[in-house]
Amino acid sequence: EITSPAAATRTDEAVSPTFEALAFPNPFSNEFKLNVTTSTEGTVELRVYDMLGKLVDAKSINTIDYISEDLGTAYPAGVYNVIVTQGENVKSLRMIKR
Repeated sequence: EITSPAAATRTDEAVSPTFEALAFPNPFSNEFKLNVTTSTEGTVELRVYDMLGKLVDAKSINTIDYISEDLGTAYPAGVYNVIVTQGENVKSLRMIKR
């Protein structure tokens, strides 16, 4: 009888859900696009803060009919933290407006 240590420790793990948030272009001059890719249905919370910690923008997005979001047209020039949350998944993006 031949056994392999690799075969004894191998387990089948459940595939974790996908959650990605991308923002482009960075730096931006007029507006930027936020593209969220998720494998689970549910609400995505979007919050944009300036570097002083002031809340600039907040939105709730339904993932069923969501493609991408245009943001930043009314923001003054500066650096912004974009926090994208869905359940336990959180992504933080830093954006620069010229």
